[in-house]
Amino acid sequence: MEILSKIQQARQKIKASDLKKAGWNDYSKYAYYTPEQVEKLVNDATVDLNLFNKYDLIRTDDGLMAILTIHDLDSEETVEFKIATEIPEIKATNVAQQLGGAVTYSERYLKMIAYEIKDNNLDFDTPKEQTEQKAEQNSDLTPDGKEKQWLNKWDKNKTKELDKYWKAVNKAKDEGMTIKDLRKYYKINKEVAKELETDLT
Repeated sequence: MEILSKIQQARQKIKASDLKKAGWNDYSKYAYYTPEQVEKLVNDATVDLNLFNKYDLIRTDDGLMAILTIHDLDSEETVEFKIATEIPEIKATNVAQQLGGAVTYSERYLKMIAYEIKDNNLDFDTPKEQTEQKAEQNSDLTPDGKEKQWLNKWDKNKTKELDKYWKAVNKAKDEGMTIKDLRKYYKINKEVAKELETDLT
């Protein structure tokens, strides 16, 4: 089937993408692709291949079923992906908002399944500690969504960098933070990490 070849091409395009994960789960400490990012990855990979992605949410005898139908606009072939879903109970929201949540996230997961967009945090065989460490190392964003800055002790602009360094160190001491905690907010290389081990004590 021509459509399967196109889906495989789209998957390869997505795997070659360098899009950084913008989402951050502060409770479980991991980075993830947001629904908007998944939509961008899929759209960028499929638009030139003339693939159209149609999402439906239908009620069956077994409950709600989310369906992603991929249409090849050239050959008129289709491929269908399905997952069971539920409408979440979210505090301080109405039924329409809860339904919107079910649509947003079931569509996201269907596209991740169809186009093999991997998230290590969804792998239950991945130890939590390993997942957290990878997320902290790979994420370029702080927990509040800002871009991480390098924490340097030496730089051409020494005064400014040193001031930022000691400000971070003093704040870390006051709040009982570790180097691991600081990595959530700064990019830290091995040399600076060694200095921090001494300066944080």
